[in-house]
Amino acid sequence: MDNLKIDLGCGLRKKEGTLGIDFQAYPGVDYVLNIQTDPLPFPDKSVKYVHSSHFLEHIQNPINIFQEISRVCADGAQLEFWTPYGWSNPAFIFDHKLFYNEDHYLHLCVWYFDVWEKALNARWLLKEIIYVIDSSVLVELYRNQISLDFALKYYKGCVVEFGVVIEVHHDYKGENFQPIRTFALARSSKRYPVQSTDNSFNSIEIEQAINWFTATEHERVRFHTQNLQLELEQLQSLPTDTRAKIEQLQIQLQHHQTELQQSRDLINAMQSSKFWQLRNGWFKFKKLVGKK
Repeated sequence: MDNLKIDLGCGLRKKEGTLGIDFQAYPGVDYVLNIQTDPLPFPDKSVKYVHSSHFLEHIQNPINIFQEISRVCADGAQLEFWTPYGWSNPAFIFDHKLFYNEDHYLHLCVWYFDVWEKALNARWLLKEIIYVIDSSVLVELYRNQISLDFALKYYKGCVVEFGVVIEVHHDYKGENFQPIRTFALARSSKRYPVQSTDNSFNSIEIEQAINWFTATEHERVRFHTQNLQLELEQLQSLPTDTRAKIEQLQIQLQHHQTELQQSRDLINAMQSSKFWQLRNGWFKFKKLVGKK
């Protein structure tokens, strides 16, 4: 009895090719037991794959389950856990006890792996973090030119669900490493890498940020003017042909901005004219008569 594949808390949707485990005897459940308190009915190091989908968030403390997983898993076994993302509305629906995000697994596998290796009786290696993002959200982020890395850090509601892939090792001697991060439009669709943005900064930038957020409106205008002057000095240090191209683009931009402002002025003038007011009154009158 080895090389087993199991699905914890499978419910009615057991993953194909696995042995289903649940506390209720749903169709397809192979082992009915209380996963929180009962030991898994498998020999030590007999399981090569553990799947769990939208089960762990219903458990207040999963550590006992994780310890049992370590016991039954063979060396190099793969874990695939899926839960609602902690920074999304579905994570907070009724009967959810924990709200999972990256930190739960980074804490176990990366940041404090030495502590958790003793608690779990195995080393868990976090290989991949997967974010499932609805296509409409992805397009909206693109339209607003917001990087996915930034959105994942600071926005809520971007991720539908997220999953992790973990390897279990009983005598791991290798180096610690960071997991890869990927995103997909559906759990089973193609995955793409999440491009990390540069988070480096220095003491000057910290001081500039503090000055900006504590400045008055007048001071912010002055800061903006100083930044523009600095950018101008940097432009002047560029090659002549590059500066000429930039100046040409700036002239075109100013021309378009002027046309845009002229259009806005024309619209404002029309809307304030007597003709426009009579026109709006006529349409309101027609609408009122139509209702009657």
